[in-house]
Amino acid sequence: MSSTIRYADQNTTEIDKGALPLELPIIPLRNAVILPSVLLPIFVGRNESVELIEKQGQPGSLIALFTQVSAQEEKIDAKNLYRTGTLAEIHRVIPMGEGGYQVFLQGVQKIELVDIVSTSPYLVGRIMPLGEINDVNEEQFMEFQAHVVRYVEAHPGIPDEVTSFVKRLKNPSALANQVVFFSGKEIPEKIDFLKISSVSDKLKTVQNDLIEETNRMQMEREVRDKVEKDTSKMQRDFYLRKQLETIRKELGEDDENETDDLESQLKAKWLPDEIRKAVDKELKRYRRAQEGSQGGGFEINQIRNWLELVLELPFENPSPGEIHLGRAAQVLDEDHEGLEEVKKRILEYLAVEKQTGGARAPILCLVGPPGVGKTSLAKSIARALNRPLVRSALGGVRDEAEIRGHRRTYVGAMPGKILTAMKKAERRDPVFLLDEIDKTGASYNGDPSAALLEVLDPEQNNTFEDHYLGLPYDLSRVLFVATANNADSIPLPLLDRMELVNLSGYTLAEKTQIARKHLVPGILSELKLEKDQIQFSDKAIERTITAHTREAGVRSLKRRLESIARKSVRKILEAKEKANAGSSEGVEARIVIQESDIKDLLGRDRFHRDSKEELEKPGLAVGLAWTPVGGDILYIEATSYPGKGDFKLSGQLGDVMKESAHAAFSFLKGHARELGISSEAFANQDFHIHIPGGAIPKDGPSAGVTLLTALTSLLKRKPVTENVAMTGEISLRGKILPVGGIKEKVLAARAAGIGTVLLPEQNQAEYEEIPGHVTEGLKVEYFSDMMTLLKRTVPAASGSSGTPVVHAAGREHW
Repeated sequence: MSSTIRYADQNTTEIDKGALPLELPIIPLRNAVILPSVLLPIFVGRNESVELIEKQGQPGSLIALFTQVSAQEEKIDAKNLYRTGTLAEIHRVIPMGEGGYQVFLQGVQKIELVDIVSTSPYLVGRIMPLGEINDVNEEQFMEFQAHVVRYVEAHPGIPDEVTSFVKRLKNPSALANQVVFFSGKEIPEKIDFLKISSVSDKLKTVQNDLIEETNRMQMEREVRDKVEKDTSKMQRDFYLRKQLETIRKELGEDDENETDDLESQLKAKWLPDEIRKAVDKELKRYRRAQEGSQGGGFEINQIRNWLELVLELPFENPSPGEIHLGRAAQVLDEDHEGLEEVKKRILEYLAVEKQTGGARAPILCLVGPPGVGKTSLAKSIARALNRPLVRSALGGVRDEAEIRGHRRTYVGAMPGKILTAMKKAERRDPVFLLDEIDKTGASYNGDPSAALLEVLDPEQNNTFEDHYLGLPYDLSRVLFVATANNADSIPLPLLDRMELVNLSGYTLAEKTQIARKHLVPGILSELKLEKDQIQFSDKAIERTITAHTREAGVRSLKRRLESIARKSVRKILEAKEKANAGSSEGVEARIVIQESDIKDLLGRDRFHRDSKEELEKPGLAVGLAWTPVGGDILYIEATSYPGKGDFKLSGQLGDVMKESAHAAFSFLKGHARELGISSEAFANQDFHIHIPGGAIPKDGPSAGVTLLTALTSLLKRKPVTENVAMTGEISLRGKILPVGGIKEKVLAARAAGIGTVLLPEQNQAEYEEIPGHVTEGLKVEYFSDMMTLLKRTVPAASGSSGTPVVHAAGREHW
């Protein structure tokens, strides 16, 4: 080969095909891509490549440069080389001390590797030239060159001399190659760029990258300038602050007075030893931060906020106050009707507190439907104890930090709900209401209910640690009262730490008394009326309750009474205006609401309660159900028709109720002979059980005895005993098992006019806890055996009439 250097111009990216050999020696490149027009040195150290340079390395020699796919491979073949590479000319070879060579190369033209023709003593490959389409006009090139210059000027690491080099390049492809070669693109990206045949496409690709990088560097420069400006401002503020301190000292207006005041208050406050040590340490940090170069900055505010929290938190043991059990009982009775269980528990706690002088407070959880007075009961407890009430709403809380607080390392850190409420209470033994504890939920920020485990554990809450405070705080004297609508939604470990107090719905009599003693006086007070300006008769209140509300509590009742009061106020004012217009001075309008006025004031009846019906036909039984708004009676209908023994259920029943129906059906099949029912009756008949009110979902096991009674009545063709309602779960062994919601179910039976209620024997204790005025006039019978209950509800036929039996032909035989 000739030793004359032919391609020294860096504008060169393509040569005549006649000057290009068909076969050339190859130098495999590791982690590098040489592009046409690029001049640079490479180090050659591989044995094959060293031998190639020693034999063919004269200046002006042409070689092929192809990049390895895997840089770790030592044995090179066609599979381990990218097919697109560059023809290069050797300009200079310098031997290196470690045995290799430094070779200065100039990229000349893009080529493609056709095949490897020899691997010894070095690689030789058959190549093919790849041309480019020069589809760029002068205007496009000038625009591209301007973007390159703008990028070079914006880049802080590129010397200014590069700008003149860029302006000297007149070949658009060569300039684009230079930019891509010195960019930070990965090997595959550079190979893809090398494959582009259109010069216009090459320029567009590089130009988009240049615009993006230039904008990024400009933004970084703006941020850097702003930081430098802010730093200068901080230094200026520091000097001015120091001058201001000197002036104030000369005038006797020292800022340290405020710090000294905080320190003196903390020293005067009683603190446990562990808290005292931490406070002394933080005070020292506070003073050091004040004396710092930046006047403390963020750190000083953080420390001061922490010290102020310690100052405001109550740490002193509560002084024993005089406790009057009689007054406490009177307060509880004044504020709430019924709720005897929770009242007894509060009075027991007060008695122990009075006896010991400082008992550990109980942790109560009031569970009941909305509107029964859970939140207002907590207020009454605080009034009875003569303690402050603090409330924390937990509904919708999804972040553990809302309970435990944030660590002080975070910007904007705050203490949690517990310590924030204790700060407001200003004493260590408040009544703490945790409202809607069943409405918390876990998220990626943690589980608040897990954080409450320590708060509500009597064995642990004397050392409760908030993340923000970072020190143990004693909550053992706090009387926690949690409220929930559904205990099933509370995690079991949390539920285990609380005393569960169930608040069932109010009776009609209790609601009437609540309306008369609490709701009506409160409404009149809000409307600024005299006590006797609007009066309600008992019948009017009862009609409002039964016909316009359907709830366990009294919230809807209050809204209805408020509506009546507003209409009455209008009538009162109109009457006064008429009286004044007629010059009858001193006339004062007063209104008495009677039962007959309710329809005019509230419109048509919104609710119609089920009432007792005559059970004239077989297959109809009355059950008792519990709902979130109180109890209700449930008519269960059973019928049969010719078929193949299928069993159908309807009425939007849940899985548990369906299982109860199947259990009742299976029990009847297994005990058909004992009940006087032919086993063939089940073969040629289809059975259908329906519970009216199809739009209302129904579930639970307590309808088991009613389902069994309705089916037995159908098969024996005997109506169920009149004036009887029942509830209870059944088993295949013939046992009647206990159920819940006894009070609500008994109330529903009494309201419907039913005289006798059949209950599971194991529910006798719950029934006896119901107040006497609720069960007055109601007869209750207890059963533990299903056969005994069926004898009571479906009396066996006697005499010649016999028991109706359905045979295979589907006919009734007596």
